[in-house]
Amino acid sequence: MFDCLIYNMKEQMALFIIENNGQIALIDTGTQNEVDNLLNYLQTINIDHLDYIFSTHIHADHTGGVKRLMTQFDAKIVVSKFYQTLPDSKFSKNKSSLTEYYDYLGKNLKDRVIYVGEGDVISLDDLKLEIYNAPGHTPDHIAILDKKNMNLFPGDSIGGHHLGTGFSRPSAYPPYFNNESYSQTIKKLSLINNLKSISLAHFGVATDLEVQEVFNITENTFNAYKDTVIKSYEQNNGNLQSIITALLNKFGRSPNEIKNNRPDTLVKQYLGGISIGFINSLNLKSKFKGE
Repeated sequence: MFDCLIYNMKEQMALFIIENNGQIALIDTGTQNEVDNLLNYLQTINIDHLDYIFSTHIHADHTGGVKRLMTQFDAKIVVSKFYQTLPDSKFSKNKSSLTEYYDYLGKNLKDRVIYVGEGDVISLDDLKLEIYNAPGHTPDHIAILDKKNMNLFPGDSIGGHHLGTGFSRPSAYPPYFNNESYSQTIKKLSLINNLKSISLAHFGVATDLEVQEVFNITENTFNAYKDTVIKSYEQNNGNLQSIITALLNKFGRSPNEIKNNRPDTLVKQYLGGISIGFINSLNLKSKFKGE
């Protein structure tokens, strides 16, 4: 696990390097601003190549470094089969980040792309990395299971969970969030047999009894955020600032947030995104009168 110091903050974003018999895979990249941090770290641990770069989903904190790293290394990029066809225009009225990534993969990487879906396996010699479709946060999301060590890399498919703090925040951001798919993904991943650890992007590695605790906290927090949005929406006639205030008052800020780097205005922007994600996915505007 490597803390890439995203936005110059500790323990907010972890990248994961898997090595087995000389074959090496990287799980996600951070933003383009953290690539130098990653390259310096790889040098300190004597890694001079990458065989695979796994892209769990489209968001910039997970794919922002792809373009530079694919230039730096002769690696294969592993992405969801979602990108084998042009993403549906319903995801954006204009050109979305999904369609832009689709264009980049097809035009710039071509034979270096490996498209994967449920049950597919990428092998690092005798270490098998099994793919799980994990939509909800985004439609292209995949999770990766290291079958040898029974270690799961869920990306953002089960939210932002800060290990050891009890803090979890659902990754319910528009325009791609789907409430039902997200809930189903949490349940599906929690039922993986003999899971020994979870490598959390935001942040830490859960082991032993912590594994089920992560899923329990994640599911409970997801439901609590959803219920808070619904209740505040109804009580305040859909006023977004009231919903954001209700979320901030109930759940607070994530651990290790530095106000100079993430001022209240930015935190409220994130909570506003979560609020809109739930409002859109639950179709609240049509459920309550006056909207």
